[in-house]
Order: sequence, then structure tokens, then C-alpha cells
Amino acid sequence: MAATAVLWGSAFPAIRIALGGYSPTSIAVLRLAFALLFLLPAAFTGRISRLRRGDAVRMAAFGLTGMTAYQLLLYAGERHVEGGTAAMLVATSPVFATVLGMLVLRERPGAWGITGLLVALSGALVVAMSGGGGGGSQTGMGMIVLAAAAQATSFILQKPLLRRYSGMDCIFYGSLFGLLPLLAFSPEAAGHLLTADGGQTAAVVWLGLGCTVLAFCTWSRVLQAAPASTSSLVLYAVPVAALALDAVLLGAVPGPTAALGGVIVLAGVALAAIRRAPARTAAPSRQVARGGPAQPEPATTESTDERTASTV
Repeated sequence: MAATAVLWGSAFPAIRIALGGYSPTSIAVLRLAFALLFLLPAAFTGRISRLRRGDAVRMAAFGLTGMTAYQLLLYAGERHVEGGTAAMLVATSPVFATVLGMLVLRERPGAWGITGLLVALSGALVVAMSGGGGGGSQTGMGMIVLAAAAQATSFILQKPLLRRYSGMDCIFYGSLFGLLPLLAFSPEAAGHLLTADGGQTAAVVWLGLGCTVLAFCTWSRVLQAAPASTSSLVLYAVPVAALALDAVLLGAVPGPTAALGGVIVLAGVALAAIRRAPARTAAPSRQVARGGPAQPEPATTESTDERTASTV
């Protein structure tokens, strides 16, 4: 969970750096292309599972929402919104994920999960109201909120796939489907690749390797261990990491109000996590029986919180 927060948090300063030499569409094309390039050795060695015909539509929808729509909306929005503020707006994604998880996956986040979400959301609002050290246009902020909704939709689409595919499988096929509608912008991306400076290109490469391949691997492990509505709480820590990295890499130091909001965010995440910790030792036989995420979950009357704890 911590690795996911840091890796995704690093995307926001990386995007700000990359936008100095690349357009939003060029960044999206190259980010997915680099991600696929890094995953090719795994595909050649058979570590990427074969996509079943019945899962092709869901996997394509996952790629189009989580890879194509999310990235285009986020990059376009960050042209007009400061990185810290953008990160806090993306933090609304768990709200969409919780609602979709209840409606589509019939998940029950539980009273403590909802409480933790509300506390973390209040921290996100504090930082957003403070501006995270900067402001932005209403159009840019609207794009980023739509990006958060697209991201939440992709999480809901991905979770059933993780019963049959690994996180690496989902990243590979999601990036492949996500890249297809962007191929028309390949010439523009190639031109920017020739004219951008080394730092801007390094930021794009990191977006493909660190913020896509590595981050989605760690995130998939989180999704395998908990309901989407609960595991998405980790996304509230992403803005905190983004603000910290902005300060270290770009010298954008958050103000006192933004720092207070970050503390509230972490408190909300901790509230949901600490509630589940005492139940980790419960029902060890059920842990063994489950074996792994690829096996279907047996029918049970235990609560979502109890299932999450025993799985972790």
C-alpha cells in the first residue's frame, strides 16, 4: 500500500516536468508504449497469461477507462491545475469506487470502512480548499474529477479479472487496449521525443516504468487482498506523497493548511487499517483453503471487514 502511494504520487511531479516538452496525448502514447516495452520480456517468456475470449471486452474496457481516459483527462487538467491540487482532486476516486463497488460488486465496506473514507475525504477537501500551494481553472479541475471517475471505474472492472489474471497480465493487456485508440498521435509523440530535453524524457520513461508497471503490480496485490471500496482508501495517501515529492523535486512546499489536511488523510487511512489488524490471526484454516486470488471465494456470512482481515 505504501509503495503504491509513493509510485503513483511521483506521477504528479513527473507529469509537470514532462508537460514542459510534451503534449498530453504524446505523454499518454509514450507512457503506455514504454510500459509495454518493459513488459515484453515477460510476454516472451510466458509470464503473461493468454487472454480468454470471454474476458476481452472487460479487459478492453479496463484499458480504455484506466489507461486512455484517465491519462488524457489528467494530463489535460494538469496543464491548468497545480500538481498538489490535482493529486487531491484525484483522491475523490475512492468515493466513486465505493459507490460502484456497492452497486456493481455488491460489496459492503462496513461502518469502519465508511468512517475511514469520510475522515480521509475530509482531509482531501482541506488540502483541495487550501490549493495545495497553487490554484487552477474550473475547467482543469473538472477534467481531473472526471479522471478520478474513470480511474474508479477501471478499478471495478479490474477486480473480477484478478481472479483469473495476475496484476502483470492486467497491466499488459490494459496498456495494449489503452494504446490502440492513441496510435493516431504516434507521429506527434515521436516528434516531441526528438525535441524534448533529457529531464522531460526521463519523466515520461518513469511514468511508464514506475507509475504504470511497478505501481499497477503493487496496486493489484492490494486489490486481491481487499474489496475495491476498502482498498481504494490507499489512494488518499497518494496526494500526501505527491505534495512531499513536489517539495523535494520542484521546491513547491505545501502550506500549513495543506499539511494539516495530509495528516487527516493519513488518519483516515490508519482508522480503516487499524480496525482490521486484530482479526488477522482469525480462521487460519480459511486462509489456507483460499490459497490465492485465482480461486473463487466461498459463500460466507462474515462481514466484508472480516473477509478482508482474514485474506490479508
